[in-house]
Amino acid sequence: MSQVIPPDDAQAAIARTHEWFHHHSGWAPPDEHTMSDWLAEDMCRAPDDCVTSPTGWCEHGLASWWLILDALVEGPGRP
Repeated sequence: MSQVIPPDDAQAAIARTHEWFHHHSGWAPPDEHTMSDWLAEDMCRAPDDCVTSPTGWCEHGLASWWLILDALVEGPGRP
């Protein structure tokens, strides 16, 4: 089994996650209640259901749902 090279930063993790979305169907973001529960516990999940920090990425290099959804709100090119 090949070793996953971790992304260098959140933008790279988000890009890797969007590539993962391209190859995996059937995913859906968590609802607001679920996200609130995760954040209250200072944890989050990635789309592959791995546990990670809200501002992190999982061992497979996929960004947390919080990072993905936050990037959608910020939009391309916004800080």
